[in-house]
Amino acid sequence: MIDETKAGADKKARMMKAISTQPPALPSMFIPPKAETPQAKAKSAAMQPAEPASATPPDFRKLVRQGQKKDPIAGKKMREEEMVRCGYYLTAVEQRQFKLLAINNGHSMTELLRKAVQDYIHTHKHKLPKG
Repeated sequence: MIDETKAGADKKARMMKAISTQPPALPSMFIPPKAETPQAKAKSAAMQPAEPASATPPDFRKLVRQGQKKDPIAGKKMREEEMVRCGYYLTAVEQRQFKLLAINNGHSMTELLRKAVQDYIHTHKHKLPKG
């Protein structure tokens, strides 16, 4: 009986905290220090990373041409390798025929669309702006 009362009180306290009108307390990393002492300044300066020798950002297209697959700074995949969702409209007849052809050839519609776009880009690459 005591456990049920305690559990009920805990639940009530959590619910009251959730609906509280008070803003949530910020973690200490967001609260600025009140006073800067010489010791605190020295400690924060020691924790700061050294400035890079060159402030120019890397040329990502050049890195991709060299075969690099990750951003050297963020460590994430390069943007040009990411798949980007895009929509397209087909008539019902076109969509049905396209789907049947894709299934009969053992491919997905998305795979065939990507291949068609790549072929189109390859055919008309000379029209793209240089740069």
